[in-house]
Formats: sequence, structure tokens, C-alpha cells
Amino acid sequence: MMIVRKILCWTGMILLQALVLNRVHIAGVGTPLLYIWLLMKENSGVSRQTLMLEAFALGLAVDIFSDTWGMNAAAAVALAFVRPWLLRVCASREELETYTPGVRAMGVGGFSRYLVLGVLLHHAVLLALELFPTSADWLVGSLRLGACSLLTLACMAALENVAARKK
Repeated sequence: MMIVRKILCWTGMILLQALVLNRVHIAGVGTPLLYIWLLMKENSGVSRQTLMLEAFALGLAVDIFSDTWGMNAAAAVALAFVRPWLLRVCASREELETYTPGVRAMGVGGFSRYLVLGVLLHHAVLLALELFPTSADWLVGSLRLGACSLLTLACMAALENVAARKK
């Protein structure tokens, strides 16, 4: 039953990202990339290899709808690779058992640090891949990094708030 729920969540998030969020451009600079919330909220007991495979599939699905040629897949895999380290650094307690990252499991400060670091890493890799082949203005890239990160974090906070109220 869990696999069916996961597939439905993935499908919904990919469609939300592709049909709605990819068309949101605040000031022509920032676009929220909410699909990484699924990777950030994955259970801590999932192996790095499994998470990287899931990240690749999720990023590739977003790439197909966004016409971004694997950039989202690469950024999502980079996030999945460093996520175990982020969990160790940001969790306020020694966790031997598995848990789902969130405010209850990590505390407000730890979870906030975890989300900010993960989103900044993902967006930095994505924008670096986007800007690297061209001689684009890195100042504009930095502005896009900040705007996209803030929008994504705001959407994640709203989604986390909705998810917390359901429990």
C-alpha cells in the first residue's frame, strides 16, 4: 500500500511542478522547484543508492516536462548524495532508528537548517549547470538562486504546515 501512495504522491508532485509551478515566474527570476520536497521528506532509513535512483527518476520526469535536458536530474542526484550528511549535521539528536525528517523529528531549527541547506545546494547545482555553457551574468544567476530558493522554501513551509495539520 505504501508503494501505491508513493507513486500517487510522485505523480501529483510531477504534475504540479510541470503544469503549475514551472509557469510561475516571480519578477521573471524566481521559479519554485517544489518537487525536491519529496526527496527531502524521504525516510532516513532509505539507502543512499535507492535515494539517488529515486532522485534521478524524479528529476528526469521533471526534465521531460520542463525541457531542461537532465539538469534537474543531476541536481536532484547531487541532493540525494549529500542528504545523509545533511541529516547527520542538522538533526539535534543521535538517531539510531529511522525517522521521517520534519519538525517533530528534528526540531524547528534543525529542520529549517536541513531544508535551507538542501534547497540551496540543489538550486546552486541546477543554476550552475544552466549558466555554465554560456557566458551568462553570474549576478543575475545569484539573484535567481536567491529568488528560487526563497520561493521553494516558502512553498515547502506551506506544504509542511498542511501536512502537519493532517496528523
